[in-house]
Amino acid sequence: MKIQYQIIFIGLAIAGLFVIPVKAQQTYLSGTARSSIEPRTYPFSVALAGYGYPRGGRFSLEWIKMDNVRWGKLAGHSTTFTVLDKVMYAADKNGAVTYAPIKRKNANWRKLTELEGIISLASYKGRLFALTANDELMRFELKNKNADWVKIAKFNGLSYDVHLKSIAINNGKLYGLDKNNNIFEGRHRTDGNLSVSAVAVAAEKQTVLIVGTDVCGFNHDFISSIKQQVFRKHKIPPSAVLINASHTHFAPSTQDWTTWGGHQLPDSVYLNDVVKPAMIAVIESAIKSMKPSVLSFGRGKTTIGANRSLEGAEVPYDNDVDVLSIERVKDHHKTLVFLTGCHPVFKNEGIEGFTVSPNYPGVTRALLEKETGVTDALFIQGCGGDINPLSNDHVKTGNDLAADVKRILNSPLQKLSGKVTFYLDSVNFPVDRWSNERIATFRKENDNGKADVNAEKNVRWADLMFKLDKSNKIPASMPVYIQTINIGNWKLVGLSREAVTDYSIGVKKLWPGKLVSVAGYCNDVSSYLPTSRHIKAGSYEGLGSFFWYGQPSVFPLNVYETIIDKIKTQNY
Repeated sequence: MKIQYQIIFIGLAIAGLFVIPVKAQQTYLSGTARSSIEPRTYPFSVALAGYGYPRGGRFSLEWIKMDNVRWGKLAGHSTTFTVLDKVMYAADKNGAVTYAPIKRKNANWRKLTELEGIISLASYKGRLFALTANDELMRFELKNKNADWVKIAKFNGLSYDVHLKSIAINNGKLYGLDKNNNIFEGRHRTDGNLSVSAVAVAAEKQTVLIVGTDVCGFNHDFISSIKQQVFRKHKIPPSAVLINASHTHFAPSTQDWTTWGGHQLPDSVYLNDVVKPAMIAVIESAIKSMKPSVLSFGRGKTTIGANRSLEGAEVPYDNDVDVLSIERVKDHHKTLVFLTGCHPVFKNEGIEGFTVSPNYPGVTRALLEKETGVTDALFIQGCGGDINPLSNDHVKTGNDLAADVKRILNSPLQKLSGKVTFYLDSVNFPVDRWSNERIATFRKENDNGKADVNAEKNVRWADLMFKLDKSNKIPASMPVYIQTINIGNWKLVGLSREAVTDYSIGVKKLWPGKLVSVAGYCNDVSSYLPTSRHIKAGSYEGLGSFFWYGQPSVFPLNVYETIIDKIKTQNY
């Protein structure tokens, strides 16, 4: 560790040379920024990620009755139609959707697509929206005439609890009409505090960024595109930017859940027009707002979680809570980065299951900013792959974690000093792919027609493997990305995928007595990252989840040892 000395010269002319060495406090440049990633009015409804249940999905749309607004008697029609960009689209009682230019005389109607049970049709920004007789809202992309209709909302008796006969779109808002001619406005049911935050830290012309995002996960190519844009504009390499997903199970879908069904895929408008610009904006704002700051580290314990997967003696759980405190020198503006490993997952029941929310990390953030004088609090998800909260109440869990963090802040913190460095590497595990015969047998066993969510997922997984095989696109390897950010004497190791708690314990043992924090869910959340214990037990983390994630195989038994040895050998 470098020690800086402030040299004070006193009484040179009178008493001769008198030098007093004083250890100076390390000052870094640091900046922070936050931006909302709440879904906007359009898209009108988004699928919530994190659960395969209930069958058919969870969606953010909520119908709000507009008081004192009622239509009079309406004439009935055997067809429903809409107009978009000078083209009329009509659906007949059999579900056939046709289209024709409205300004061309004697134009022929052409078949576009088909959807059974359409009772109302609307259009907006290159998309058709259909209301069906079984209380579902469907979306069709007009730019792709071969596309399938995608479900974007359905009756659930809670947030979507009305039976509509018609829908309409006006000034970018979605409206519905029931049989009594009551008008409802479609809105997102949300807690209103979904966000992305970034912290930038620099020393000796090296800058690193830590980004925390209220999403369930993301694809590696999506994160790569963000990092490349940052590099092009600010010359900060991708290896210096760590992007973490909180893994809340109540955020809009932002990654490919191919085997969950088409309705679970991300809405491109939300992903590319809301999330991506917000992530880039907070990174740039954090860089531009950097000021001289003092950084300190603290560690405590928590009891919010427990291992949900393993049983028997010595069940692992890294219950550390790590805190990075950042205080600006001039105005004492305070930022906190806090990290622990625990799933933001609770019972998928009641109205909470259909509410957009950052879950317990959002509760903790709000409390810390209200009660500690901290202006910005940023949550980083640790290795919580097999750790669930003990309480079913996410507000209680958030309160408990906030109390843990406050205890750390009220204890002596260790000042950080030294260089800023960063590394990014990967381990590529070979795919142990199934034979086509095994996949076919697996598909047949699950194609039981019983509308079972798990079986339907397995059938879609088999179809995906056949599709990839036909186009020669089954991956040959499964990469695990390892990123390290060193800020003086603090080391943050970020692993991709849903790393289980053993990885945090194992990485910390490589540097005993040092300030080491370990995060999962970094840069790519494409599967779980289990140990041999999970794989041998055939647990969800070690086997079943790989079908949900659409992965070509599970990891080899030595996946944990290989990753830990890689980190140890490279000494990042």
